[in-house]
Amino acid sequence: MKIRDYIRQEVFGKRALDIGCLVVYDPARRYRELALALAGPKCRALDATASVIEQREVAMDGLQALASGELEQLVVWCPSPPPVTDEQLQADPFSVLARVGAQFPAGDGDDYASLCRRAKPDHVLELEKLFSEGEPTFDTVDALDNGGSWPTLKTLLRATSAKEILVGLLAPTKEQDAALRDDSTWASEAREFVQRTLGHKLQTKGQTRASIGDELWRTVLFSEFVFDSAGELPSSLGTVPRAHDAARQLVFDVCEELRKHQDHRGVYIAKAQEIEATLALPERTTEMANLGLRDTFAFEERFFLGQFAHAVRGASLDRAREIITSRQQSIWLTHEDRLVEWTIAERALDLVEAVAQYGAATFQSLSGIVHGYVDRWRELDRRHRELEQAAAEWQDDHELLADLVSAARQKYLRLAERLQAEFVRRVEAEGWPVGGGMLRNTDVFDREVGPHLAEGRKIAYFLVDSLRYELAVELEKQLSAKHKVRLLPVAAQLPTYTEVGMASLMPDAGAALSLEARDGKLVTTLGGVPARTPSERFAYLKSKKGDLCHDVTLDELVQRKKLKLPEKSRLLVVRTTEIDTLAHGSPRAVLTMIPSVLRQLIKGIARVEAAGFQKVVVATDHGFILVHEQEAGNVAPKPAGDWVIQKSRCLLGRGSPSAGSVVLKREHVGIPGDFENYAAPRALVPYVREQLYYHEGLSLQECVLPCLAIELTAGTAPTSVPVLQISYRQAKTDKITTRRPAIDLSWPGLAFDEQEIEIAIDAVDAKGRTVGEVGTGQTVNAATQGVRIRPGQVVSVGLRMDDEFTGSFTVRAIDPTTQALLAELKLKTDYAV
Repeated sequence: MKIRDYIRQEVFGKRALDIGCLVVYDPARRYRELALALAGPKCRALDATASVIEQREVAMDGLQALASGELEQLVVWCPSPPPVTDEQLQADPFSVLARVGAQFPAGDGDDYASLCRRAKPDHVLELEKLFSEGEPTFDTVDALDNGGSWPTLKTLLRATSAKEILVGLLAPTKEQDAALRDDSTWASEAREFVQRTLGHKLQTKGQTRASIGDELWRTVLFSEFVFDSAGELPSSLGTVPRAHDAARQLVFDVCEELRKHQDHRGVYIAKAQEIEATLALPERTTEMANLGLRDTFAFEERFFLGQFAHAVRGASLDRAREIITSRQQSIWLTHEDRLVEWTIAERALDLVEAVAQYGAATFQSLSGIVHGYVDRWRELDRRHRELEQAAAEWQDDHELLADLVSAARQKYLRLAERLQAEFVRRVEAEGWPVGGGMLRNTDVFDREVGPHLAEGRKIAYFLVDSLRYELAVELEKQLSAKHKVRLLPVAAQLPTYTEVGMASLMPDAGAALSLEARDGKLVTTLGGVPARTPSERFAYLKSKKGDLCHDVTLDELVQRKKLKLPEKSRLLVVRTTEIDTLAHGSPRAVLTMIPSVLRQLIKGIARVEAAGFQKVVVATDHGFILVHEQEAGNVAPKPAGDWVIQKSRCLLGRGSPSAGSVVLKREHVGIPGDFENYAAPRALVPYVREQLYYHEGLSLQECVLPCLAIELTAGTAPTSVPVLQISYRQAKTDKITTRRPAIDLSWPGLAFDEQEIEIAIDAVDAKGRTVGEVGTGQTVNAATQGVRIRPGQVVSVGLRMDDEFTGSFTVRAIDPTTQALLAELKLKTDYAV
């Protein structure tokens, strides 16, 4: 391309088109004709030398024309240097246009020499010589095209530029590779081409594409690393061949093309890893302070991760966020272990940012702190859970990252304990449940189920053990895309253990529930009848609602091929205790099970909708606290007294207050029963050692509960179905060689067409059994393990394959609400023995 055309079209034209307004400062008066030549029906080009006052008025009119759509571009040419100081900005009549639009030059890349190198990448060394003797004219620069134009290479590779020739030599298509094999005359031209464009003399004596390509890969990638790091190399790398400095932009462009293009990514990764190992770069660069920002080699990710950890630990959160953002499209995040590390890093930053955002919380009343938790502070628990879920999958050893996770946990716990201390203090002063019209657990059935049942509607009542409020928020996000959903905050019934909490969700519980003394024990009763087990509570429900009731477990509901109910049934009780049961038995495993339970809930709701139910109410007995094992040794000493019920987080009976526990009259905290006092730890700790998961106590996490009311027939389900695609290694193989493969999920389309959606992804064998699930990832919703994607995006998703499975399988993308299949990909295992 002629240098005039390049500057007019690629620099001035594109910048004006992208931003709308461009001011060209040109004290050398080199670009006047090029800038004014942009004038046209939709572009107004002004010469500031004509009359500054008049042209500024014309420019202001042009701004209004831009705003109205009458014009698309406004260009002003000024024969003066760009203003820098405040005084210069005030004196410049066109500086305001540059501020609202853009200006030229804008950085080192806009100097004349850089423009010439970008326009003539085939002749960067000749340009270097020309500029060393002075500034060449446009005609002199264009005259370089009369020299070597590489006709053989351009013909065989069907290339038109130096970048395309280099990409073709490094990663040829099948057609390009065949053309090079069938012609023996191109090698000598390639040697001259590399010498003149990169300033590198090929050392290989080979005449094949493979031998020349291997040396080119090493030269180009190492050159990008050197140019990007902009620092002194260790002496051990000083003799490694690299391109001339003048070829910097060409090297950057070639490497970027190789990384971003799906057809080249696989070979790029393999070559970069080979070169990294051959040059021993991780070992030889340990003293380098700057490795740049580009993704040349995999080992640089560790460097960036270290920079990120230092930024977070140093409270430079904006810098940390910049690093995270720059890494999101990294080619190396297609490796599952790297993806996990950066996901942990981002989750730690999310938590630290939340602590910084909410750390200045103030409290005016019990109602204020409860509603503050509902509106804002629950985010602390969500982000803490997401960090722990990501950390639970991490198998590697990275000291800085481990320290970062530990620091984030400590920041969370300090703020959570401050909220806890204020919550307990307010309950001591005001009592429980909280006033102000907040729904109580004992009212959930009578308010949200009973009236609709009386109207003859079919209702499914989901009783989910240990559904914390922040998890219900994630459920609401999923369900509201298809249905009308209300998420109501609910005050838990104390004490927050299962048999009391579940009994409080029955009809007339406000009057019927009581903890009665029987044979020296406190028994949970409804209407004087024991209500300790699911069967006892369902018997009570049937005594109130008769044959209208039927109950199933969530697992039964989801697994049955068809839901068969008695003809009179209009109230279906769906029970699940998976979160609570698993958490008590294996608290670390519950982190990976929570998404499965939420997905099961979404499937269950879809099943009852298909069976003709009109409303779903999701309620719970209590929330929970989940801490890391390093905190498990923290306990509260039990206060003195005669305690009939002794749970991990509460005591019922008679006793005296202590420094570590709050001891209150049962009436003060709304517990009906035959005992005097209720006791609970003041801090977020239990009375028993070695526990990571616990409830039964007095905290925002345990006592502020959700109730989801879902109208199944009033939803606004979208009419369009996303067209998704799943691929693995650019479809070059259908075999996975690792139990942690990374697949690509893509949604072709325009980014403004649709909102972000969430997709469920799994891997199933020929019999439909799950053999792989989504792992941790930056686009993965930690609550549901759904993959978030927007139109126009391609996201990498790590799979966790079952360790015992080998054979053929299908990766599926599924609508999590309707369970409709959106895309699938058939693969097979090929693990090394």
